[in-house]
Amino acid sequence: MSLLSWVQGRLAPLSALPWVPKSLIGLVTFLTLLLIASLPYVPGRQLLRLGDVAKKDIEAPRTVDYIDQEQTAIRRRIAASRVEPVYRENPEVTAAARAAVVAAFDAIARVRASVGLSEAEQVTRLRQQVKALDSPLAAAALSLEPDALAQARSVALDAVERVMGVGVRSEQLQEAREQVRQMLRASPLTGRALAVASAVGQDALRANFVLDRTFTQTLRREAEEAVEPVRVRVLRGEIIVRRGDRITETHLRKLEALGLLGAPVGWDIVLGTAVVIAVLLGLSGLYLRQYQPEIWQNNRYLLLWSLVVVFTVSLGRVIVSYRVNLNLIPAAVGPILLSVLLRPRLALFTAAVLSILVGLIATGDLRTAFVAFTGGVVGVHAIRRISHRTDLIVAGMKVGAATAVAVLAMGLLDRKEFYPTILSDAAFGAGNGLLVGVICIGILPYLENLFGLVTPIKLLELSNPAHPLLRRLQLEAPGTYHHSVIVGNLAEAAAEAIGADALLVRVGTYYHDIGKIRRPVFFVENQVGVDNPHERMSPSLSALTVAAHVRDGLELAREYGLPQVIADFIPEHHGTMLMAYFYHQAMERGDQPEPAAYRYEGPKPQTRETAIVMLADAVEAAVRTLPRPTPDRIYEAVRRIIHERLQDGQLDECDLMFRDLEKIAQAFTRILTGIFHPRVEYPDLERDVRPRRRERIGRFRQAGAR
Repeated sequence: MSLLSWVQGRLAPLSALPWVPKSLIGLVTFLTLLLIASLPYVPGRQLLRLGDVAKKDIEAPRTVDYIDQEQTAIRRRIAASRVEPVYRENPEVTAAARAAVVAAFDAIARVRASVGLSEAEQVTRLRQQVKALDSPLAAAALSLEPDALAQARSVALDAVERVMGVGVRSEQLQEAREQVRQMLRASPLTGRALAVASAVGQDALRANFVLDRTFTQTLRREAEEAVEPVRVRVLRGEIIVRRGDRITETHLRKLEALGLLGAPVGWDIVLGTAVVIAVLLGLSGLYLRQYQPEIWQNNRYLLLWSLVVVFTVSLGRVIVSYRVNLNLIPAAVGPILLSVLLRPRLALFTAAVLSILVGLIATGDLRTAFVAFTGGVVGVHAIRRISHRTDLIVAGMKVGAATAVAVLAMGLLDRKEFYPTILSDAAFGAGNGLLVGVICIGILPYLENLFGLVTPIKLLELSNPAHPLLRRLQLEAPGTYHHSVIVGNLAEAAAEAIGADALLVRVGTYYHDIGKIRRPVFFVENQVGVDNPHERMSPSLSALTVAAHVRDGLELAREYGLPQVIADFIPEHHGTMLMAYFYHQAMERGDQPEPAAYRYEGPKPQTRETAIVMLADAVEAAVRTLPRPTPDRIYEAVRRIIHERLQDGQLDECDLMFRDLEKIAQAFTRILTGIFHPRVEYPDLERDVRPRRRERIGRFRQAGAR
């Protein structure tokens, strides 16, 4: 008993509930993947604080990239500090400065024009109105000639306007006053006029450039955001802390990024990993139910999918654990196996799922996920047509080439050194393909036998005439063997016409009558040079003998280990058809036969492939009896046979359509017309050759006599 059969037997009581097996498969898959994913996080976490002394070397279990927040903050502060404050001119302040100059000289003019005031009183009043003038400057201003006073006013106003036009900030006010004083010294003014203009002009200056705090903060924030985060890469196998070293902030940041710092078990990371795996499995279930219902409804196929996924992820974990180059992870194994064993479309979807799992579980790096996805998709494409197990090596080589290209692209994006880093990684990527091919060749036969699946490779092996069972059929029942070959040609053409599995049909046809090996002379195609034993038997006994070849065929199929999908052709190609010849023979003898006793046990054809073989088997026998097999008569005979099987209900349990039946009839007619085409009637060669031979001999003798 196989392991799969034992498991199915144990789960038989639960199989009455359709959701139970699927739930168990999903739960076991989830827990297994979670265990594989969590291995790096459960052990090795450290309780370390700043300043502690490391008791052992701490090594990075995987490659990880993280952002150094402290260094990033420092760089951003520097970038913000380099942004100059933004000042905006206040026109009102500029106008006020001009007005102050004008007001000062207007006050001087008014006080000079006042009547009835003594000189001392004029000085006092002027000082009250113009704070910039002390007593000596006030007296000097009052004593200036009108022309000199007007010139001082004009020069002072011009200097203030020029300095204020450039812009004066609060911290530049003293510098601006010095500029006004220097400009006035360079003017034509001298003596008292220069002193008065300088005092008034410097006092009138204002800070007319005001700090725009909001805009400045915006610019500084933009400068901070423009600074790229400081990314640090910790490589797998890198020593983070050596034994005896004091723990620094840098050490703590690296350990935290690796998940090695804090509590003994990283439950947060385990929980996050569990959520990712649960989401991927949930999406896979939805995909299978919606787009691959034949896989979803077959628990055996679901178990195979789960096993392949877990096996592929486990290979990635082994590569990581042994610290081999990550580009050697054979992520394409799963997609290739699923493409061969199940469906290419399912394999493509699984390639995406596996690439995420490999990237998450093996390294946590999306670069590895991209490389894995590239190899998986190319593997599915490369294996779409397979005729020999060595084709898996060819597919592996294509996977290796695609992986090497993906690795090369990732290396260039990371700005690694082309030699030797990128070339070395690409070489490991190419080796990945070879490893994929070897693993697939090694594990594929075990999966075929464990799950009872028939791959194109297996079918081609079964179609080899040197197969022991086919060899026996050739030697012990040669007529049946040649009949099977002809029926195989018919069935294969019909299968191709309707899009069925032509290779499966041909191989199934080769074995559909192997039960005749046990009693070959009881079948007309093997009765060459021997009497027909049915002439001495009752119709009922003949029917039992002929029907027994189905049971004999099933026993031989089990004895020689034929896959179930091939063994199904043995009973289903007869279905529950009536053995009409013996039934009518019994009726002619006056018996009252029960039709059920003259029918095959079945079952009826369950698939398009077995139904095609049923029709081809009957058509080949019927057309062989036609006296003049013209194309029209062949076509009519084919349609009659198909109609009889349809009316008898033999095609009720398979998924053949009426349009398929017409295509099958046309394919049968084309092949049979080629087989039974009219022959050219050749002359009697011996009769025509003899006279010419005697004539040549006579001429030869005459020549010798002369």
